[in-house]
This record gives sequence, C-alpha cells and structure tokens, in this order.
Amino acid sequence: MGLSWRALCPACPHGHPFPENLYIDTRGWTCCRQCWRTEPDPPDPPDPVAIDRAVAGDPPERLSARERAAAVARLDARGLSAEQVAERIRCTPRTVYRIRKRIRQGTTR
Repeated sequence: MGLSWRALCPACPHGHPFPENLYIDTRGWTCCRQCWRTEPDPPDPPDPVAIDRAVAGDPPERLSARERAAAVARLDARGLSAEQVAERIRCTPRTVYRIRKRIRQGTTR
C-alpha cells in the first residue's frame, strides 16, 4: 500500500510541515503530531438571549442542543406539557421527551 494523500501533502491543514510532524497511529491513519497533541476547542456556551426567546415562544432560526435543553428545563419548571414545550421551541414532542430523559439522567451537556 502506498503513502496516503496526507503523507504526500507538504503540510497539514493547519500548516504544520510534513514529514517531520507526520504520525501514523495504531489504526494506520496518518496524522499530524502537532494537531494530535492539541486539545479540542471547548464548546460554545449557550446564548442566554436565544434561551429567553425560545422560552417566550419566539425561538431563533437555529437553537444549539444546549440552548434547547436549557429552554426545555425552564419550560418544564413552569409545568408545560411536552406538546406545549415543543410548540414553543419549534421541535417535535419526541425531542422534548428525549431532552427530559437526559435531564433526569444528568447527562445534559
């Protein structure tokens, strides 16, 4: 088997030069040593304005998973049904049930 396309490139997508930073992991994949060592970027914090708008019934075009979970938690505290919550944040009732389950299990992001 020949070299992968990454091994033939002069640098990784972040500009680290190959071959001195070329690393072949246990699966046989070629990686950049510099990129491999860096920590992933932390997730963006939820936007409180987007959560407030969703709770008020006027959600933005796109809610992140964290924002949607925070809105469901707030609306649950008000005692709304899954159908009412889904209508407010513009998702399906099944999505609300899944988020509620994750909140109860403590696995929400």
